Amino acid sequence: MSDDELTLYPWRKKVKTLPESFKDPIENIIRVGHVPKLVVTREKVRETLGINRKPPTAYKHEDAREELEKLVKDTDLYDKATWSDRDDKTEDEG
Repeated sequence: MSDDELTLYPWRKKVKTLPESFKDPIENIIRVGHVPKLVVTREKVRETLGINRKPPTAYKHEDAREELEKLVKDTDLYDKATWSDRDDKTEDEG
């Protein structure tokens, strides 16, 4: 894209990396299927309310989440979109 075109269409500028603020939500979508993680405390509250500990979404359907993670890891998206060096994050964060 020429400089003139970039001036006319600034949103078409190629992005080399994601903004840092995008990485945690995207990593959560890849790893757990949702932006917010379902921590044990929330599971207990759901149980107290008389509903399933895990909602009928990617939290409950682990196979779908694993398939998404595999697809992302098989491409170069995983390293571009996540904190791939932060594998030490615990599941109870959030």
